[in-house]
Amino acid sequence: MSNYRGFAMEYATHPFALLRAPHRIAFLAGLVAALMLMAGWSAELIARHTGTTLTPAIPSLFAHGFLMLYGIFPLFMCGFLFTAGPKWLDAAPPPPWAYLGVPVAMLGGLLVWTVGLSLGPLWLRCGLALYSIGFTGLIASFVRCLLSSQAAERRHAFVVAAAFLLGLAGLGAAWIWLLDNDYRAWTLMRDLALWGFLLPVFLTICHRMLPFFSANVIAGYRPWRPWTLLYAMLGGSLAHGIASQLQIPLWPIDAALALLLGYTSWRWRLVASLNVKLLAMLHLAFAWLPIAFALYTLQGLLAGQGIDTFGYAPLHAITVGFFLTMLIAFVSRVSLGHSGRPLVVSPLLWRLYLTTQVLAALRVATGLIPAVWHPPLYLLVAIGWLLVLAAWGRGLLSSYWRPRADGRPG
Repeated sequence: MSNYRGFAMEYATHPFALLRAPHRIAFLAGLVAALMLMAGWSAELIARHTGTTLTPAIPSLFAHGFLMLYGIFPLFMCGFLFTAGPKWLDAAPPPPWAYLGVPVAMLGGLLVWTVGLSLGPLWLRCGLALYSIGFTGLIASFVRCLLSSQAAERRHAFVVAAAFLLGLAGLGAAWIWLLDNDYRAWTLMRDLALWGFLLPVFLTICHRMLPFFSANVIAGYRPWRPWTLLYAMLGGSLAHGIASQLQIPLWPIDAALALLLGYTSWRWRLVASLNVKLLAMLHLAFAWLPIAFALYTLQGLLAGQGIDTFGYAPLHAITVGFFLTMLIAFVSRVSLGHSGRPLVVSPLLWRLYLTTQVLAALRVATGLIPAVWHPPLYLLVAIGWLLVLAAWGRGLLSSYWRPRADGRPG
């Protein structure tokens, strides 16, 4: 019996259903964090209309950048890696105390950090310390799993581990930012988190999983995922981050990425995926990437002519268009499959997903219209996301603390 299956037999019948699979607690913590942070951002936007702020300890834009990068996605990644990673590697996943302790520490750190936005720097540092402990524990657990594996193919796992180490470096930059109030450290944190950590992890998971899922559904499709594609995508992401730090022109990199990612979306059969909603959710999310880098390219070319336009539209095409909609697609799939329910998108889930696409388009479009329209649209999109996440989470929550619907262990 493999290490992975041995673990499944040992822990999958734990008396507490919440501890029967590693993803349950982490996904639950991720939902709590997402709702908390989106509610906080909505409240901050409402406060701006009265000329006040809810985050006197730190400028709200800086706090928003940190929380949106580190506050939601790593918790869901934790659940995915603790569940799928060991299966990829045929290794024993972390024991219950580890996959309980890591997301609890990360969520606790986010709660303390969020409170610290009003109470002061000491709380911010305590929150960041607790979160950093959890984040480090996640890396240590995954690396232990990786190094104990005898699987023949581990490249995806090594890339993910390296990206998480860059994410940890981003937390180090966040410490410098908080201790010295150094804006340069904040930009380093932002670029490490976005271009060194989050985008490489998402791209690596997509490279491994999207062709596989498509081959299972689309008749006659043979998985296309050459390693050169992954290396080119990762190289482009890292190059963008380095160019951003060096403040040199980015548009040649972005143009190449737009073409590559557009071709990849076509080669992965975006159009054919639309016949199966659960698969279409993944492909539609990925389709935001060529749009994002096309916007970055245009922004760079116009900036070279002295024209400052688009604002944060390209950035939000990645963070909201790609990251958030892909998160909903992947978490929905994992939650359905691992709760013993059919891999079928309900009408409600499909409507919610389409709403996320509309909200992402609105947030991107905000950067393309006159500034006078920005405040109401920011608030509309934030409240829209809060409501969608609440409705989406309500449909998933019971699957985390109840036994599998099919009666199987896990």
